Amino acid sequence: MKRNIYNKVIGCVVLATMLSGCYDDGVEGDSYYVFQGQTVGDYLDADGKYGEFSTILERAGMKGLMYAYGDYTCFAPTNEAIDRYVDSNYPGCTLETLPDSAVVALAKSHLIGVRYLTSDFSTGYLQKPNMYDRKVQVTIEKEFDAAINDSMTVFVLNDYSRIIQANDTVSNGVVHTIDRVLEQSSYVLPDYMQSKCETLGFTLFMEALKQTHLTDSILREKDESPEMLSRLAQYASNSEYTTEGNKVPPARKFGYTVLVEKDNLYKTVYDPQNMGKPVYTGDLQADLVSLFNYAKDIYDKVYPDDKGVYDDDYTHPKNPLNRFIAYHILDRNASYGDLVCSTPDWSVQEGGDFVEYYETMAGNLLRAQKVSLLGDGIYLNRCDDVNRADNRMDGVEVLPSGGSSTVNGNFQFLGSILSYNENVVKMLRSERIRIDTGVLFPELVNNDVRLDPDGDMLWWHFPEGYFDDVRYDSQCDCKYNRWPQAQGTGMGSHYDLAAFRTDNMNFAGEYDVMLRLPAVPAGQYEIRLGYVANGFMGIAQIYFGQNTEYMQPTGIPLNLGWGGGMPKVGMIADDALFDDIHNDVSNNFEGKTTITENDKAMRNLGYMKGPACVYRVDNDRVSLRAKLVNDWWYIRNIVTTQTLEEKPSYLRLRKVDERTGRMLNIDFIEIVPKSVYNGAIPEDRN
Repeated sequence: MKRNIYNKVIGCVVLATMLSGCYDDGVEGDSYYVFQGQTVGDYLDADGKYGEFSTILERAGMKGLMYAYGDYTCFAPTNEAIDRYVDSNYPGCTLETLPDSAVVALAKSHLIGVRYLTSDFSTGYLQKPNMYDRKVQVTIEKEFDAAINDSMTVFVLNDYSRIIQANDTVSNGVVHTIDRVLEQSSYVLPDYMQSKCETLGFTLFMEALKQTHLTDSILREKDESPEMLSRLAQYASNSEYTTEGNKVPPARKFGYTVLVEKDNLYKTVYDPQNMGKPVYTGDLQADLVSLFNYAKDIYDKVYPDDKGVYDDDYTHPKNPLNRFIAYHILDRNASYGDLVCSTPDWSVQEGGDFVEYYETMAGNLLRAQKVSLLGDGIYLNRCDDVNRADNRMDGVEVLPSGGSSTVNGNFQFLGSILSYNENVVKMLRSERIRIDTGVLFPELVNNDVRLDPDGDMLWWHFPEGYFDDVRYDSQCDCKYNRWPQAQGTGMGSHYDLAAFRTDNMNFAGEYDVMLRLPAVPAGQYEIRLGYVANGFMGIAQIYFGQNTEYMQPTGIPLNLGWGGGMPKVGMIADDALFDDIHNDVSNNFEGKTTITENDKAMRNLGYMKGPACVYRVDNDRVSLRAKLVNDWWYIRNIVTTQTLEEKPSYLRLRKVDERTGRMLNIDFIEIVPKSVYNGAIPEDRN
């Protein structure tokens, strides 16, 4: 085993071949060499090649932490790496004369408060930020090494730093040796993009971002209002919210992701007002006009009523160039690996690829899909449904390497040009839009809640005003739960949880909750609520509308505690029905109720079973009994059918029963066009 051989000589002999990268032959973390009895601090002291990094830790007052009990990841730069950094950024300085701010930034940038082995890495960002509050970007590459006549896996951090010695496990963590310092930007996102646009080749996109003044929309870092700081402090001092398995976010951070086309892509498309001219030629002012013309050709067709009205003002949100650029911006700091959440609750065999829907800064939906047939690549606005052959689109690939994490966001490069065009509108009007609550609220991503790696986490608690798109008052305990581990012994280990994407939002107490839903293309839609029904749930009156001042009740109050077995819900589990969907004859006999008949009977009562593609979080992820369609306590309620304009909608749920200790559970929202729920082709059950 190559890795074992290499790791056992660490600290004694440095092999020349290791300077090229890290070799990965499938050995798990417990096969890595363990430096028994040593701490991270001891490990660094034992080898002179880390002497300068040790000095930096000492100056920053952090060396003592490396001897202490805990679990840390240390990316340890060599002396040569630090010398290169100091010479490039602080010419004439020594370690002793480096500014204190630079020393602290260097020390904290290389330490993370959890243990990450390379077996935990995936392309994108490590979920836990470093102690400088930046996320470390990981790119995984394969290279051929002629010296050993074999391929090797190379781990590159923040685009430039290569791990040259990996997975040295010590008593309080793990050390990875790197050949370059991890440079961490102190810029906000637009300033960092400006500093990189020439060297990385996206000058035209950057110019358009500035001319539309959308740079002003991606500046926020934290909510430091006295009201929010006071509420967070009160929650943090409440033992109910901080006991084992409970957490309160320490801050309310904002974040952004910008999806960027490089200049070379704009060379491949032409100015529709001058077909002989590529959009990009290198003359930024002329090219900006060409990009406007390109955007105008798209958006005049999507919004014909606005044609020519806002052309003279790039800063107006209805200007074609503004709409084009704003469609590239998400209000969350989502790394490549976080754009599409692929938890093991979804069966690709039964339900297809993972899909998420995001509202962009333009106010339009963006569809992100992880495509298994294309190596789990991430594609935007891809349409590969065989039932929609007239609307097939390859989509826009998100490239796995992009800009480093900044104070408030990141940017990622695209493989082709992204726009909200007529084909995208047509696609959204012809598919079920299911939005998980973990995606609906960007604060869950920006504050490292949605993908918290803590397997013992049970509840996150949020004070009033924490979310932009949810309204509730101080009488309500708003909490989020996600079970990232299906097995275990901690408080977060649940063997019997029914939930899409293994998470949901809960509102306890005297709740009156209003959710803002993203705009969809104008048309008639069915609005559905996916939730867990059990004895803890209350009775809620539901209201829906596109004007918060004029919300209409959708019917009689909904008893959220009614499971599928209640006569007014009418569910019969799939495994007790004649399977006319898969033609499974093993349990079929004449006269038995069919799956289709029961589905229709439930719809007549205003209900549906859970998605057939989703499994319960259980040891058994194979048998049909583990699916939500066989779970009595997982329900979809058909809230209302409405004709919607292309603007946000609002869903309000108000507790109306007098019982105390009741909860409201919201797993996901479905916005389903008429062409799906009442189309020529029956809606699939996934």
